[in-house]
Amino acid sequence: MSQISTADAVLRIKKLIDNHQGDPGRLQYISEALQKGKKLFRSDQIYIEKKISATVLPIQIKKPTEADKQIKTVKKILALNLGDAGRLQHILKTLERKRTLYHSDNLYLDSKTQQLQEFIEGKKLKQSFRPKIPQRQTPEIIERPVFRPKPEVKFEEIEQAIIPEEITEEIPSAEPTQSSELVDQMEETSKVDLEIGQEREKIAQLQQQQQENKIKRDELSQLIAYRQEYEQKLNLEKERLQKEIRIEQEKVKEKDKQVEELIKNQAKLIQSKAEREVLIEKIKTDKENSEKELREAQEELELLKEQYEDLQNKTKLKKQILDDQIKDTKEKIGKLKEDSEEN
Repeated sequence: MSQISTADAVLRIKKLIDNHQGDPGRLQYISEALQKGKKLFRSDQIYIEKKISATVLPIQIKKPTEADKQIKTVKKILALNLGDAGRLQHILKTLERKRTLYHSDNLYLDSKTQQLQEFIEGKKLKQSFRPKIPQRQTPEIIERPVFRPKPEVKFEEIEQAIIPEEITEEIPSAEPTQSSELVDQMEETSKVDLEIGQEREKIAQLQQQQQENKIKRDELSQLIAYRQEYEQKLNLEKERLQKEIRIEQEKVKEKDKQVEELIKNQAKLIQSKAEREVLIEKIKTDKENSEKELREAQEELELLKEQYEDLQNKTKLKKQILDDQIKDTKEKIGKLKEDSEEN
């Protein structure tokens, strides 16, 4: 069975899910476990190997080292502008090159890490701060008298209540038609009283709603006041942060200028070194040429000396030969003179 990487296995699982080939829930669980580098159960491993016809190579999860943690911390400090950007960049490059930090840089990084921790804790406190919103008060229900229909009364009581005494004296006995009219009036009165009660109940409900609306308006006004106060605090905090950011930006610009000046000085130093090396090389070449010319002059002088001595020796030899010849000639001339005198 062939072996494939985790990424290829995840792609194959996705195709299986899209093509509805297998249990989508189980396949999704296996895919997430592989992506997180978790070890699969034996049954899931056998199941996925049968589905994709391959074995999956597990992801080698690299545990972060202390240097990796320091690099991450330095990047956070740089992002929040909590220190000298130039020095932090130098520390970051040193850590990324896996070199040992100086003791002073270690102390500086420890102080900035503590400052970062305090900043994070302060941010958490700010996030946890919320204006205290007053709890909504339950409107007090005002008990109002509810109208209840009057109990039924007897015909004689109705007659005494409605008909005045003067009329009762004039009418000795009630006729059936008058009794029915009185009953109708009583029913109508009961209906009116009922409608009055209903209207009173409606008025009471409207008053209750009005009271609730007033409470809501008060709550809204209080919430607006809290919101305005909170916005004012946020604006003040924002202005303070912007001011600090401007100060830090000015510091960064100043450091950038210093870095640019340092770079220019380094460039000048490098140029001076290059010119010095060229000059040294030229001097070396001139020295070699001078030494060569001097050697050639000395050799020529020695040769001239040898030629001079040789010429001098030859001259002496020729002079000696000439002297000898002159001497011999003089001797011969003397003999010839003597011979001539004797004759």
